[in-house]
Amino acid sequence: MSEIPALKVILAHGIEDARIVLREALHKLRYEDLCVCASGPELIAMAKEHSPDLIITGVDLPGLDGIAALIEISKTHKIPAIVVTQQRSLELVQRALEDHVMAYLLEPVNVDEITPTIYLVLRRFEQFQELQQENESLKQALADRKLIERAKGALMKHAAIEEEDAYKRLRRMATDNRIRMAEAAERVLAVIEMIEPTL
Repeated sequence: MSEIPALKVILAHGIEDARIVLREALHKLRYEDLCVCASGPELIAMAKEHSPDLIITGVDLPGLDGIAALIEISKTHKIPAIVVTQQRSLELVQRALEDHVMAYLLEPVNVDEITPTIYLVLRRFEQFQELQQENESLKQALADRKLIERAKGALMKHAAIEEEDAYKRLRRMATDNRIRMAEAAERVLAVIEMIEPTL
């Protein structure tokens, strides 16, 4: 297994002894860039301030539990996370896995499990980001296509030309101006809508 790149890690746990054990384990794995906290509100504040590469948190944090804190963080920051949990909280964590938590470790944590779990969570997060980007690309492609179709229709009506000629005009405009077809369509629509506001 290749070495994990240096990561900025936030470690949160409500029990001091557990924080010490986890911090020592991470130091042994050469994760020196650690921010450590003991409560849910602190975890949220640290995540917003430091933009970490990874969060490792317990479930039972004072002020706000670890899962609720991760959900709150995810509203503004997409960060891979590992939840450290006791067996009694496992069902709660497994439900959270569906949307927010990328992996979990059962307490007491076996140090040998930390590295593969970090690999797992980083890989899952990478796949999640790839899927999101794919989804955004598909949405953008659909929006562009609708815009181009609308511009073609406007050109056909305004210039009394066939669909193929309207498309060629758009393509030529995009090529001549070194812009995307969708941008050419936006420009055409803007001009025609100035002339025919009810379009």
